[in-house]
Amino acid sequence: MKEKLVSIVTPCYNGEKYVERLIKSILEQTYANIEFIVIDDGSTDNTEKVVKKYETKLKDKNITLKYIKQKNQGQAAAVNNGLKQVEGEFLIWPDADDYFEKEAIEEMTNFLENNKEYNAVRGKVAFRKDNAEQEILEIRGSSNPDNTDLFLNYILEEDTYCFAGGTMLIRTENFLNKNKGRDIYLNKAGQNWQIILPSVYQSKTGYLDKVVYNYIVRENSHSRTKQSKLDVLKRMQNHKKILSKTVAKIVDDREEKKKYLKIIKDKYDKRQKEYIKYQLKHWKEK
Repeated sequence: MKEKLVSIVTPCYNGEKYVERLIKSILEQTYANIEFIVIDDGSTDNTEKVVKKYETKLKDKNITLKYIKQKNQGQAAAVNNGLKQVEGEFLIWPDADDYFEKEAIEEMTNFLENNKEYNAVRGKVAFRKDNAEQEILEIRGSSNPDNTDLFLNYILEEDTYCFAGGTMLIRTENFLNKNKGRDIYLNKAGQNWQIILPSVYQSKTGYLDKVVYNYIVRENSHSRTKQSKLDVLKRMQNHKKILSKTVAKIVDDREEKKKYLKIIKDKYDKRQKEYIKYQLKHWKEK
């Protein structure tokens, strides 16, 4: 029986120095039927040249490459563009600077094929230093692997251990049932909640007790760049807006929606107060 198609959607901006690592990990997959959708978000380097030099090798492995270049609009806009190209029964969305373990796609797909009542599955992630050896800094996994209802967990960021899209494989149909327009809210603060939440809402999510994905910790990455106090507060507000708009789009029941929106508001109100309190205390101690 022919393997079902897996769509890998990757937004990429100026990735010539690292996207090759992801491509090589896709070529090494033990699962054969893959389409690799790269959305180049207006790169000004040689990203296109690096990706396209692998087109023949990908084709030889039954991997279809779809390379789409857009004006620089941010990752969410790139993901929107990529979602409209998806044809696979399963979907995963790794970052361009990370990479998969060799059996990741096969094992996650096998889980969903053998457990039809599940609409998503996630595995462990290895955080690796961005050096020649890519040494492991730590491995993270679920503290409660028996928990299959993760909607509130992802809202509260409890037992989520990593938001990188490459850790979770989802059923495309289930996601599209809650997102028929194949678009997510445009915000440069991130896109993972907007794909994860529709996929885990009123759905069971499985867990593989093994590393499936490698997250590269780069010193110059956006998440590690020192931010001003105002930037931190703005980021909190952006995350609050993303969560609120995503939940409002997914949840139809009025009372349930109201409950979740209050949980989100309370979460960020508390975070903001704690952050301001900490900064005031730190300022007084100087």
